[in-house]
Amino acid sequence: MAVSLAPPKRNVPTEADIEAVINKGGKPTTDIIIENESDDTPKHINTRLTKGLIRQIDALRARRPRKPGSPKLGISTHDWIVEAVIEKLARDSA
Repeated sequence: MAVSLAPPKRNVPTEADIEAVINKGGKPTTDIIIENESDDTPKHINTRLTKGLIRQIDALRARRPRKPGSPKLGISTHDWIVEAVIEKLARDSA
């Protein structure tokens, strides 16, 4: 039967050590990320749409011209939604 050594004993931190760690403070990681990002950096989001909205989007996508001989629709759902957001922003900004 194999016998292993007992784990080394840890130094128990004092109250002063614990308070020093708590009061050390710091900077949230989100501030660091925001400072380094430009307006052109893609930001991923999740969006929930109803089946009815998806059907309407698909119907509008089907009207777009396709590549010759391609069974795929002319534009992806993602690209269609991005295009719609850009158009809405332009319309509301004017």
